[in-house]
Amino acid sequence: MTVTVPLTDLTEFVQQILLECGLDGDSARTAADVITYADANGFTTHGTNGLVNIYAPRLLDGRISASAEPRIVRETAATALLDGDRGLGLVTMDRAMDIAMDKARQTGIGMVAVRNSTHFGSAGYYTQRAAAAGLIGIAMTNCGAQGVAPPLGGTVRMLGTNPLSAAVPVTHGAPFVLDMSTTVVATGKIKAAHKQGRPVPEEWLVRHDGTPTTDPGAFMDEEADVAWLGGPAATGGAKGFGLALLVDLLCGPLSGASYGPRPGVLNGEPAGDDNVGHTAIVIDPAAFGSAPHIAAENRTLLDTVANSPVAAYANGVTYPGAPEAARYERSVLHGVELPDPVAEGLVRLAEQLSTEAPVELTERVLEVAA
Repeated sequence: MTVTVPLTDLTEFVQQILLECGLDGDSARTAADVITYADANGFTTHGTNGLVNIYAPRLLDGRISASAEPRIVRETAATALLDGDRGLGLVTMDRAMDIAMDKARQTGIGMVAVRNSTHFGSAGYYTQRAAAAGLIGIAMTNCGAQGVAPPLGGTVRMLGTNPLSAAVPVTHGAPFVLDMSTTVVATGKIKAAHKQGRPVPEEWLVRHDGTPTTDPGAFMDEEADVAWLGGPAATGGAKGFGLALLVDLLCGPLSGASYGPRPGVLNGEPAGDDNVGHTAIVIDPAAFGSAPHIAAENRTLLDTVANSPVAAYANGVTYPGAPEAARYERSVLHGVELPDPVAEGLVRLAEQLSTEAPVELTERVLEVAA
């Protein structure tokens, strides 16, 4: 079951929560936009669910610094290394994307590597910002030293879901926005299924003997692992695994951030999810020709894909970014749908911080309790 909340009300509420957690006004506004972008686009695990379970608790207990001041520690005309000062990744990555966009406009391409950051939410938020500005955006993050998946064929969890996103601008309509984890699914969806007591598709989890399971509790008990994008090696799992390694290489050693596949992990060394690394890459199409012409060609390409004849087993043909754009429009017009457990968590958080939650949330929580 879900509850629907007006997007503007939800954004204002999230901003107020973040202010109560110690962020300044500008940072709270930025982070609230990143968080509600995820919910409005249907990425519920990376939106207000993250506020309840990751951002607010860690800001309040100091694991994330509310007063962080990210700073550039090395820079060239086209690149920069940004130290996040242990601040909220939502804010730090937004600044990294700003820097990369500015450099791309000046040199044709900009790349910013980030260290000493934290969880940055939905990768697509940052790349769609670039596409909206007429630029090509790429964003990725590792999970610090935290391991949630073993290497393909291995037994020790040492890699994160290591998501990445890419977005390409168009003249009108929904741009191409790819936002994906390198595992077959984000672990937040597995945790949500476990919390709600429901099974997951058997393609998501693999027991240590190689057999699939639909029990999310097996993942929580480390009796099964999340599969790589593509599944086992025979069906392309090496592709998801290889992408995960690439993300760790570009977000860990390159920036000086932590990374999962370090020698200590083989000896049972505890792993944390601090000192997370991100990378932002932005390309200006104008460096290659007429930017408006390229954007028009992009539109033609995507429209041709979307207008393909539909197979009998399918409901239609689309492309990454189009369903999310339609979902966002519905959220703007009719409100954002939030699962009941998320609504309950938001109401509890509001009570903890003596902040008023949107009436739709409180009424739904009371209804469920009754």
